[in-house]
Amino acid sequence: MRQQRIAAAAADTTVSLCVTVICSLTGLLRVIRMTDPDLNMLALGSDLTTLGLNLDSSEVLYATFAGPWAEGPSSGEPQFQLPQCYYMQPPSLKTTHFSKFTLETLFYIFYAMPSDILQAYAAQELYLRDWRFHADLKLWLKRATAADSAAQVRFIFFDHNVWERRGFSGPLPMSVAVGGGLTGGLMSEEDVRVKLPVA
Repeated sequence: MRQQRIAAAAADTTVSLCVTVICSLTGLLRVIRMTDPDLNMLALGSDLTTLGLNLDSSEVLYATFAGPWAEGPSSGEPQFQLPQCYYMQPPSLKTTHFSKFTLETLFYIFYAMPSDILQAYAAQELYLRDWRFHADLKLWLKRATAADSAAQVRFIFFDHNVWERRGFSGPLPMSVAVGGGLTGGLMSEEDVRVKLPVA
């Protein structure tokens, strides 16, 4: 308890010393006399002309000022050397590469690159893998295999919101049922085939 009182009294003494010596006219007198270089740097800053800056210049200062610790003016662009691998051109993407891609990669290309020729190539490859695009539902569907049929699943669809394949066995939405059923809105393979312009 006694030590706490001593510590509190010491803190009060430090605060009163700060107010009477440092934060008063007496403290300002120490700054004006310039006897402490650290205090002068803190209170007054440094003269920019001592750092090599030409303040009379009409040019901007940041173009040549490299910093207060630099030995010379800034040369503009720092020297660097790029490795040779930066100059190599990546191999061009061929349409035969699409047959090597996983389903998730093809779906990514389809959904992430709208109105691109790569989207059309991804759709074409998905059709080759027996996936069909439903224009009304905006989903990719595939007929369930024998293993999936055991679970009463009629179709498998790719849910792009959770990025996974899911089974579909429930009733059809009314808009799809009226429009010719689930197979009525499927795009044909001819619709997704890439048609290159004839020159």
